[in-house]
Amino acid sequence: MHIVGINIGQAAAPSGLPLVRVVFEGQGGESIAVEMARSDDADGALGAIDRAKALLVQTATFEMPVDRIGDFNRTPESGNVRGRQSNVYTFEYRDGDQSRQVPPAVMPSFEAARAEAIRCAIDLLVDLQPGDDDLTGWLVRMRDQAGNELCTIDVAEAEAARQANDNTPL
Repeated sequence: MHIVGINIGQAAAPSGLPLVRVVFEGQGGESIAVEMARSDDADGALGAIDRAKALLVQTATFEMPVDRIGDFNRTPESGNVRGRQSNVYTFEYRDGDQSRQVPPAVMPSFEAARAEAIRCAIDLLVDLQPGDDDLTGWLVRMRDQAGNELCTIDVAEAEAARQANDNTPL
């Protein structure tokens, strides 16, 4: 989709929670709306756009079985509604000498969240410049909703995963 405009507005969740809505408008009438909790982000509109982009990247690579679409929080086996807290993850990315966190994301399992952390670490690894960037240490940290660190993907693990992906037959 070729983006031709971006609109930012207010929205409300069914619970009444105030949200920020970022709508990416595409050529030909397509649009993608991202609604997220309001933050006290000092960057204002630019911060909201960056958060929306990060959420889109996370959802674009999100793999979910077809039987879960439309009833995301229901387990197919039991039909019971599962608590969301255990499925909420926050990703922290190394950005040079600093780090940045993206808004929490709901993932179907720890394994899916860890796979996303590895995929993101590989993306970060590709951007590192030998001689200019530190090619050691962590690239992505994953935390639960309480802020507890669940896993850390370092440069060595990201490189091993990248090499394994490169050797995967098509």
